[in-house]
Amino acid sequence: MNKRDVQDALGRSLSGLKENPFLAQQIIAKEQGEKTMKRKSVGALALIAALILAVMGTAYALFQSEVAEFFGQQFGADLGNWLSRGRVAQIGEFITLDGVVFTLNEVVYRDRSLYGIGTARPENSQDVLVPVDLDAVPDFFQQDETALALASQAKASGGRLLTITALPEQIGVDGGALLTPDSVGYYDVRQEDGSLTFSFHVTDGFSIEEGTSYQLRMCCDVHQLSETGEFVPDSLRQLTWTVECAPIFMAEESAEQEQEAVRIPDGQADDYAILVPDAYRETDTMPVYRATEADMTGLIRPELFNQSGIAEARAEDYLIFKDHAQLQMGREGLYYQEYTDEMYDYNTREREQYDPALAPDMGPKQALSADIASIAAEVYAGRERYGSDIRLERERLTNISLKDAQETAEALLAALHIEGFSCAYALDMTTARIQDLGQIYHRFWFEGGGYTNKPPQDFDAATVDDEGYFLIYTPLGVDHVSDHHQEAMLYVTARGIAYANITQTFERGPVAYTPETLIAPQAAVEKLYEAIAASRHGGEIVSIQRVALTYSAIRAEKKEDGMIFAPVWQVLYQGESSEYALISALDGTLIDASFL
Repeated sequence: MNKRDVQDALGRSLSGLKENPFLAQQIIAKEQGEKTMKRKSVGALALIAALILAVMGTAYALFQSEVAEFFGQQFGADLGNWLSRGRVAQIGEFITLDGVVFTLNEVVYRDRSLYGIGTARPENSQDVLVPVDLDAVPDFFQQDETALALASQAKASGGRLLTITALPEQIGVDGGALLTPDSVGYYDVRQEDGSLTFSFHVTDGFSIEEGTSYQLRMCCDVHQLSETGEFVPDSLRQLTWTVECAPIFMAEESAEQEQEAVRIPDGQADDYAILVPDAYRETDTMPVYRATEADMTGLIRPELFNQSGIAEARAEDYLIFKDHAQLQMGREGLYYQEYTDEMYDYNTREREQYDPALAPDMGPKQALSADIASIAAEVYAGRERYGSDIRLERERLTNISLKDAQETAEALLAALHIEGFSCAYALDMTTARIQDLGQIYHRFWFEGGGYTNKPPQDFDAATVDDEGYFLIYTPLGVDHVSDHHQEAMLYVTARGIAYANITQTFERGPVAYTPETLIAPQAAVEKLYEAIAASRHGGEIVSIQRVALTYSAIRAEKKEDGMIFAPVWQVLYQGESSEYALISALDGTLIDASFL
């Protein structure tokens, strides 16, 4: 694939997929001037977005670190040099799954990131391993000369053609809670001896932090392919095993030198808004709550979303209503969207632009309410094509008021035992606004540079019955928090909930303790400057736009105490674009940031 092919493949895999349960959690690879790793979300309902890359490699020399050497060769010397100054754990543990031996060779920790490398080797020399995604498309497979050669090799030897993955499914620190990272980058290389070198990379402030030891719950898959690249039915085998490692610096000179003091440029020290609740203004502190893993499955009542009745239950977590709306449910989230009784071929555009032989993929057509919610979500995200002056104008529409919409939304959150959320954003979607923004939406996605397989909508047909309020709820009502572990996105009309995308990774429990004081917002800004100066890619802070107090689930100071909901400072700043960082209000630790 050339660079343009790669970009097209990524775009087709990400934009507007049918029944996409977590739009806000889609994985978009950032170009850093390096070869792009495949990325796989390991959340239960999140989207898989990866590139189909099959490469041949040669054995590489071991020097101080296999990880640094491998990533340096594959993704650039700068990355290799950066990793060589990290902390390294030599591992060597292995398991066997369906005739394939998986060995995790080494893990490197640096800057809230984990990089790993290992080897997958078939026990039977007749079996052939091929580095293809689990989302491999037979058309791509057939067009790749390497894949074709390996398929021929397996056929000639009488062995199986196998594809594998080996990824950290969950990560623990110092024996604390195992957390699921938002996404994992991975890249496999076939060696001349028939083995595969598998690698992974996780940069995730939520699940990874500074610690002495790390626990990796590795998930390994072996899947058999036919000679045309199709998955052999019932051939998938999976196994998990937990590896503990304690990375150390490879040499004394590898340890990080003491960070020089970072000076905040004049004019950026205090020229920004500070958003805090009244309780903080009065006490300079906020309580810390205990947090437990969320499980909404027993709390979700279908009638809270739809009163038409259940037409079909495809699984315990997937309901179709009589009016064709669909509800997908999981422990940590739910997704509700309306459809019509009209069937639509979701492969129409793919067939017209890329593959004339592609078979139809028939499904119910998305209702107008689904695309109204999409438009409002794009406005909330700040898409420039809509302009910068779109905001709440009317607190009463023809059939519903903002107060009514919020009461409906908050009743749903209460039924799901979601506490501590308040409204962070509201947008009135009037008939005129739906029609005006709908034209912009249509021109971009169907006539301009956007790509979607969703059906086009006739936004001019919108009436007062389609009017409603698009609402965002977050802890303490802070907008654009950007961690997506605690967020509710809803579109509410006079008939009730028309769209819902709710995530609650952890449920807030009782108060654990209340610190005497929190670090000041100005101290959080100083910590941001220090963190970005020490980060791998660095970055420029043009201006600090806002500092707001909110809550995030993090590990307790004593990891064995589990998870807590702690107050954090969310810093929005202008760099190359609008960026963010979450800084612990307890001790100034960087929790997450757009530059990680």
